[in-house]
Amino acid sequence: MQDSLYSILIVDDSEASRALLREYLKALPCIVDEACDGEDAVQFFSHGRYDIVLMDIIMPLMDGVDAIAAIREIEQERGVKSTPILSLSAESSVATGVDCMKAGADRLLIKPVTRRGLETAVYELLNVDPSA
Repeated sequence: MQDSLYSILIVDDSEASRALLREYLKALPCIVDEACDGEDAVQFFSHGRYDIVLMDIIMPLMDGVDAIAAIREIEQERGVKSTPILSLSAESSVATGVDCMKAGADRLLIKPVTRRGLETAVYELLNVDPSA
């Protein structure tokens, strides 16, 4: 694995889910910011740059789909490369997946997320070889 320190934004309204994601990310050299809803996520993103965003979809105030769309607007306004966004949802319907992708998500994982599933998706989206 590379020696780079990755910047990750975890967005989930559940503290337990954020704690689990933090635990699963321990194998990756990273610094993590956390937001508890879509509005907080957009604020964090507007003031910083992340290597990847892990976005829950069903949240109060602003859901993940709207937050993803807002993040993509910020990137477009700034003229910067798209940040990989991994959407996470307990809702496994096709419509949820389509909504996430239309908003600009790169991938969707259905909850409950496993360590292996999260690591695989994050490594792929970051273009990291975990064995290197």
